[in-house]
Amino acid sequence: MNLLTSSPQRFAWLLLAASLLSACAMPPVPPTTEHDPSLPSVTLRGYRFHAESFGEAGKPVLIVLHGGPGIDYRYLLGLKALADEYQVVFYDQRSSGLSPRVPSHEITLDSFIRDLDAFVDHYGQGRAVHLVGHSWGAMLASAYTGVHPGKVGKLVLAEPGFLDASTLDAIQGSSWPGWRVVWGFSAAWVGKWFISTGGDAYARDDAFLLKVLPLTQGAHDLCDGRLPRLQAWRAGYPAFQATLGRALDDPAWARTLDFRRGVDAFAGPTLFLTGACNTTQTETLRRAHMAHFKHPTVGVVPKAGHFMFNDQPEVSVAVVRAFLRGR
Repeated sequence: MNLLTSSPQRFAWLLLAASLLSACAMPPVPPTTEHDPSLPSVTLRGYRFHAESFGEAGKPVLIVLHGGPGIDYRYLLGLKALADEYQVVFYDQRSSGLSPRVPSHEITLDSFIRDLDAFVDHYGQGRAVHLVGHSWGAMLASAYTGVHPGKVGKLVLAEPGFLDASTLDAIQGSSWPGWRVVWGFSAAWVGKWFISTGGDAYARDDAFLLKVLPLTQGAHDLCDGRLPRLQAWRAGYPAFQATLGRALDDPAWARTLDFRRGVDAFAGPTLFLTGACNTTQTETLRRAHMAHFKHPTVGVVPKAGHFMFNDQPEVSVAVVRAFLRGR
């Protein structure tokens, strides 16, 4: 049957059926640290972050920054393997993952930077730390390094989306994403109304975001013809809406964002990590990003897309380890 030639009523019923199936397959939205005291957490700046660390205190500190914005660090836990040499710190950023929700108007790039600085001070204890950021997390890592270049030892930027207005256009796809992506967005939006919220005002929007974020990479990021499977506990819609969501709604505001201001003062090495299957992260884009850093290098993960830490976790970790060791 061709959906394009079927009646609107039939399409609507099919969409509803798909949404119901999607909702039935969707697990309950887990609580945040605000409602579940058993979750591992760290309280900094008066806020109880979902966070945990692996490896002995006193080892060099490696802080991992997840993407989204709004996703949690679950999909990056393969980096725990580095705990034999480093104290590896994971945390869900403000209003992301299993950290408590705050309204989007309370979230800014500066607040993300201040939160990260609190983690650097808490775990680094005056020593420079290494940062590994993926996607949005790479953008945040770059912005933090520009503000506090002396607090960062080595920097890993795994496919940052854009770092300033000059690279914003390069990632804004204008091509038709395909019916699979459109169908996925539609089914996720309808399906969110069928999940149980348990009184959680953010549950439905968070569930929607968790479903659609992998779709945003689907049109340009296929190694084997399948959409990426994002391993995550929960998405945080307010964090997304305060940042990239606002950028999509207000292109003029997006052009005021600068995640690389000040990085020319950073004297340490920077690894730009990319998945070989991602066609949006072109060599031209990487060169534009690298031009702002004093000591950049490139690492390519074969048979991996944007979510390289999901697609090829062992290879991705090995590339990061070699870079941190100075090889």
